[in-house]
Amino acid sequence: MNPFSYGTIVRGDSFFDRREETKLLIDTLSGGNNVVLFAPRRYGKTSLVFRVMEHLEEQGIPCLYIDLMSAFSLERFAELIVEAARKKQSKLEVFAQELSGWVKKIRPTIEFGLDGAPKFSIDFSEQHISHSTLTQVFDIPQQLVKQYGQVVVVFDEFQEISRFNNEGVEALLRSVIQQQQGVSYLFLGSKTHMMSQMFENKKRPFFNSGIHVQIGALPEDETIEFLQKQFATNNINIGDDEARYLIQCAANIPYYIQLLASFIWQRKVMNGGDIAVSDINDSVQDIIALKGDFYHEQFNRYSIGQKQLLRALSRDGSHIFSVDYIRRYKLNSSSTVQKNIKILLEDGLADKTGDTYFISDPFFRIFLQGI
Repeated sequence: MNPFSYGTIVRGDSFFDRREETKLLIDTLSGGNNVVLFAPRRYGKTSLVFRVMEHLEEQGIPCLYIDLMSAFSLERFAELIVEAARKKQSKLEVFAQELSGWVKKIRPTIEFGLDGAPKFSIDFSEQHISHSTLTQVFDIPQQLVKQYGQVVVVFDEFQEISRFNNEGVEALLRSVIQQQQGVSYLFLGSKTHMMSQMFENKKRPFFNSGIHVQIGALPEDETIEFLQKQFATNNINIGDDEARYLIQCAANIPYYIQLLASFIWQRKVMNGGDIAVSDINDSVQDIIALKGDFYHEQFNRYSIGQKQLLRALSRDGSHIFSVDYIRRYKLNSSSTVQKNIKILLEDGLADKTGDTYFISDPFFRIFLQGI
């Protein structure tokens, strides 16, 4: 079995390090405080959060996990919160009865399929969900505190709440959270520029509403040790220099480290032996070849100016608004770069740390360097 895991929540032996971050999150949330978790895409935020939730659940603190990427409407947003709360209840009939008391305009139903398994669903008695009903839904965690004593709510992809800004939902949720006792919130999202705006802008409702925790690249020495240990389960050896080169090819991003290591493992598992730099390079090309059609399609969606900026970022992401950078990569003007980088950030193709921008996918970056 492949010892490297990517594309799903990383658990067990495939999850490594993040000990300090895990402890900090557990201590902060169990202590009753809110946390805002910042990190670029693919840095393992969600896997870290699931590890934290496992520890909190072991302490008797139920965790409601809500992924707002699925909240395509206000009604769906409310459904996601109800579903998360329902998962913490063993008796559906009791929960349905309690929910009817908590949220007046929701009608819960329980139906039984042919296999005899119960299916829980809700219906709204309003054609369009009102702020009054949303307030009652947002307060469900407070109702659960009466049963459990303390509750943690995790909002993943929290920046997606911005799609409801015209309806004042962000401010409404913040006002409800401020009144709650015994409920801690963990906010995380993959679009760091949007998360920064939400929690660092004094004019936004969630300004200064939680402790900011930023996770970065994993320690190189510990990553090398992890790679060597995982490869060794199949009698495959990787030296320190080769492991360091693997990490460099994957831009030291946890998801891509595991992805590249998985491809290398597939190449070597039949024969074992030592991993050479050529094995790593060949595996990088395997990934690019596999994703080549997708990369071409992705690249061709953009305007000429955006394509030029993508190719420039694949080589250098510092001082991108400077006259020298714009002249060197033929990028028209600073205002055009600002407009285009905003689009690439919102689409998730680019990200930034500090004042430096970079292509989010290191293999897409290598692909861009070749066109």
